[in-house]
Amino acid sequence: MLRKCGFVLSFALLFVFVASTVWAAPIVMRLANVTPTGDPRDMASQKLAELVEKKTNGAAKIEVFSGGTLGDWRVTIEGLKPGVVNIVIESVGTIEPYTKFAAVDPFPYLYRDIDHFKKVWYSDIGGKLLDKIGNDGGFKLLGAQYRGARYVTSKKKFTTLDELKGLKIRAPQLKMYLRTWELLGAAPTPMAATEIYTGLQQGTVDAQENPLDFNYSNAFYEVCPYLVETRHVFSNDVFIFDLDYFNSLPKDIQAALIEAANEVGAWRTNYSIEQEAEYVRKFQEKKVEVVPIDTTPLRQSVSGIIESFPDLKEIVAEIQSVK
Repeated sequence: MLRKCGFVLSFALLFVFVASTVWAAPIVMRLANVTPTGDPRDMASQKLAELVEKKTNGAAKIEVFSGGTLGDWRVTIEGLKPGVVNIVIESVGTIEPYTKFAAVDPFPYLYRDIDHFKKVWYSDIGGKLLDKIGNDGGFKLLGAQYRGARYVTSKKKFTTLDELKGLKIRAPQLKMYLRTWELLGAAPTPMAATEIYTGLQQGTVDAQENPLDFNYSNAFYEVCPYLVETRHVFSNDVFIFDLDYFNSLPKDIQAALIEAANEVGAWRTNYSIEQEAEYVRKFQEKKVEVVPIDTTPLRQSVSGIIESFPDLKEIVAEIQSVK
C-alpha cells in the first residue's frame, strides 16, 4: 500500500513538474528603441529577440518597439525601474544622469582608431568597464556595439574653428556633449532626438551631430546640405536593463541574454564598420556635400576636457593605455 501511495505521489510530482515546464508562460520583455524600424539599432534589437527566444526555447521573448513609440531615450530609460519597459538600446552615455562614469562614452577623441575601440570593448577591460558603469547607476549593460563615429550634419559649412564659432548645434542633454561643443566654440542646444528634424527645419538649430546611420535614417539630408567629417566620438551602444530586474531573472535566462547580447554586439560592430563608407556614399547621392576637416585643431581644443570630469581620469587613462 505504501509503495502504491509512493508511486502515485511520485507520478503526481512528475506531472506537476512537466506541466509547469510545458505550460509556464514565457517571460516577456519590452525593448524600447528610439530609432526607426529597419535601421541598425532596430536590426540589432530584432536579432537579440530572435536569439534569446531560440536560446531559451521560448521561455523568454522580447517584444521590440522601435521608432520611439514608447517615448524618447530619456523617458524609456526612466521607465526601466518601474518596469514600463525592460530593455532599452541606447548609447552608454545616455545613463550619465545616473552615473558619472557613463560620461566616458561621449568623451571626445578618446580612441586612436576603430581597432583601438574594439580592443577595449571586446576584452576583459571592456566587460569590467560595463560592470563598473552599470553597477554605479543601477543598470545591467550588455552587448557593447560600435554604433559608428559621430558626424555633423549642418545647414552651414565649416572647416575651421573660426567657422564653427557660434554654430547653433543640437546636442544630447548630457554634460560631456555640451562641454565638448562649448570648448569648440559652438552654441550647443539640448533637444530630444525626436525633435531634431523639426528643429533643423524651423531654424531652432543649424546643425546636429550623430552617427551616420541615425543621420541617414532620420533624413537629415533633406534639411542639411553639409556632412562634416568631425568623427569626434566613437559611439558605443548597449542593451540597458534595470539591475534589480536583470538579477531577478532565472539564471539560465540571464546567461542566454548575456550570450545573445554579445553575439549581437559583435555582429553590429562589424556591420557598422562596413556601412560607414556606404552611408557617406548615400549622403552624396542625396546631393549632400561631404566636408573633410582637419581634426587636429579640434582635438587640441578639447584636450583639457578631462579637467571638467575628474572622476573619469582613471577610466580614460585605462582606455588610452590599451595598445
